[in-house]
Amino acid sequence: MNTNALLHDGADRVIASDRFDRVFWKRLWRLVRPYWSSERRPRAFALITAMTVLSLAAVGMQAVFSYVSRDLMNALQAKDSARFYHLLTLFVVWIVVFVPIAAVYPYLTRLLGIDWREWTTDTFVRKMLRHNSLYHIMRDHTVDNPDQRISEDVNSFTSGALNYSMTVLQAIVTAMTFFGILWAISRSLALSLIGYALAGTWLAIIIGRRLVVINFNQQRFEADYRFALVHARDNAEAIALYDGARDEAAQLDRRFARVVSNFKLLILWQRHLALYTAAFDSAAGLVPYFVLAGAYFSGHFQLGEFTQAAYAFSVLQSSLSLVVNQFQALTEYASVVNRLAVFDEACENAAGDQRRGDRQIELVEGGAQVSLEDVTLMTPDWSRALQQHVSFSLGQSDRILLSGPTGAAKTSLMRAIAGLWSFGSGRILRPSREEIMFMPQKPYLILGSLRQQMQYPHAGEVSSETLMEVLREVDLAYLPEHFAGLDAEVHWADVLSGGEQQRLAFARLLLNRPRFAILDEATSALDGDSEERLYTRLAREPIAFISIGHRASLHKFHNEVIELPLVLEPASELSDAPTTTA
Repeated sequence: MNTNALLHDGADRVIASDRFDRVFWKRLWRLVRPYWSSERRPRAFALITAMTVLSLAAVGMQAVFSYVSRDLMNALQAKDSARFYHLLTLFVVWIVVFVPIAAVYPYLTRLLGIDWREWTTDTFVRKMLRHNSLYHIMRDHTVDNPDQRISEDVNSFTSGALNYSMTVLQAIVTAMTFFGILWAISRSLALSLIGYALAGTWLAIIIGRRLVVINFNQQRFEADYRFALVHARDNAEAIALYDGARDEAAQLDRRFARVVSNFKLLILWQRHLALYTAAFDSAAGLVPYFVLAGAYFSGHFQLGEFTQAAYAFSVLQSSLSLVVNQFQALTEYASVVNRLAVFDEACENAAGDQRRGDRQIELVEGGAQVSLEDVTLMTPDWSRALQQHVSFSLGQSDRILLSGPTGAAKTSLMRAIAGLWSFGSGRILRPSREEIMFMPQKPYLILGSLRQQMQYPHAGEVSSETLMEVLREVDLAYLPEHFAGLDAEVHWADVLSGGEQQRLAFARLLLNRPRFAILDEATSALDGDSEERLYTRLAREPIAFISIGHRASLHKFHNEVIELPLVLEPASELSDAPTTTA
């Protein structure tokens, strides 16, 4: 593989590069800047200032320690016991002062880190859910595993940003301090170190740059495999009914094979980098001895100066070789930055999709009715028309049934009214989202109590008596008794049958009482008697609704039936509008 390779997504945007180039630094700044300019900035700057002071104090104490250690060795060489014990006392004082710094610094770092993570996680969650961005991302497969990017990558990003920024600051101050010490002892040793560190850093970048892309892929493959395991867990009953264990195991094996294959490539390049890093660090320890040994043996240095020079060289070499020592971790961090940046960009693009310019269905909110004006639905790749020239209106007292063969894009029409399907042309007028409620064939059940399920999304607080009355009306009065009351929290999607879930969705509709409702096969899992009771109850509400369904039994609950044709011809050859019957 070419080490300059790039990964691309479907829109041909750069996802990950093996370079710390301009794209990477722009993405890093885009992720870092919002928190430090947010309302939490005063607290963040107070914590980072305290961390900086402690970090600089630690560097200063290291410098003082080098002199104490030097004098201690000279006192030993001169057999000066009084001076030796005096310096030993100073050494103990140095340890006493250093211990609190060593304990408080990581505490402040983690305190700032969790605050940054909290703010960033909240920002990403809101950005992901705002304007239905998550729906568009999952529909278009823009990015993989958004859950992992929020739950894991945000934590890695914030903690890594703090760690590397403070490490770089400390390395710069340490390098300036100990270069002065080393320069005073031996200029030739100081210059030798500069050349050694620069050459070592350049070679580390050449050897380790492949790890950026490999780490990016490893996180992606691990997340894909974890998703497949969760998918198998959530569909265990269906897999058992189909007797699909062998096929499911084969699919899991194929996903895990990608994890293993990429991991082998990862550890291969980690081995290359580890070999170089070990050789670089081991050789660095010998440099001061080669450079200064002759001068020491000729009497130009005391033992203390010699050991101080070796210590200063070691500290300075560690600071200047930051990239060499941290390169593997830096490549992992670069992949985290790329994953979060791509996710952030996908959310922004999904919120305002401009790829088709004016070639979109116009959606206008705030009207007194639901009205479709010459609406044409296209597939996402714009290769085929799903429906063309659809026009109808749903007034305050209307009840419309949309029918037609499978594949007639009835559900896509509902998505267009909801603003989730913009591929096509025409105009849709509708009330605000608070006044219209959509009921998909498979109801969405939140993670919460039965009370919260029924009140979702806009009903607000409702008394227990009202909730029980609504449950009786939809034949679910037994649920609170079976599940320890209205406030019991269970995984409702697992414990309720399909019919119970659809009846619970009707309970939501009766509690929320929107002006308009769109029901997509909302009674498909119910028997005819249950369907009739629910629609009869709904008819007593001042709710205008559109039903999508196939059953002839639904006709009597609607005052207008629209038959949507199955579109097979190219869009340019279509001219027939859907038929309408009373």
